[in-house]
Amino acid sequence: MKAFFPAALLAGAYLFSGGASADSATDLLVTDDWGAEADEARRFGTPIIILFTDEGCGYCKLLKKEVLEPLMNGGDLGIVARVRELDIDRGGKIRDFDGEKIRTRVFVDRYGVYATPTLMMVDYRGEPLGAPIVGFNGRDGYLPYLEHLTEVAYREPEKTKAPCEQPMALELLDADLPQDALLLTHVGGSR
Repeated sequence: MKAFFPAALLAGAYLFSGGASADSATDLLVTDDWGAEADEARRFGTPIIILFTDEGCGYCKLLKKEVLEPLMNGGDLGIVARVRELDIDRGGKIRDFDGEKIRTRVFVDRYGVYATPTLMMVDYRGEPLGAPIVGFNGRDGYLPYLEHLTEVAYREPEKTKAPCEQPMALELLDADLPQDALLLTHVGGSR
């Protein structure tokens, strides 16, 4: 099987879990301390992938099981990026990228998350690196968009500065993807 990410990105990248925890060896790491994640991301020069989920989202579970967990456990994704999960319906406060405590809802609203699953890549300051991927339509349909997001974030950072103004349908996207949100066909919960 072809490597998911360029081999050059793998050199010297070894990540620690920071302030994250997981229920089992195959679960994605969940965190409420984005400041610790930012410190580790800055230390290793890697981005952070945030997976916004909610408890009742079946597509979130499928995305984790079919794409993210296999890429974390047997692939390159866990080496080139810190992948963390946040339940958007989680109550209370979390630690933001700058170390300050904020309400979870403020954190979620900052990124304009309106549906789950939403996957977003950010730098150590919490600044988006490319458009979010919203929804899930199966492994084969998802992988090209995840690979494109990582390529843009690493190889073409000038393309990541445009704001996400409105989502596009999957069938309208082509090889030279615009900076609009990548809206896939099946979306879990809505916001």
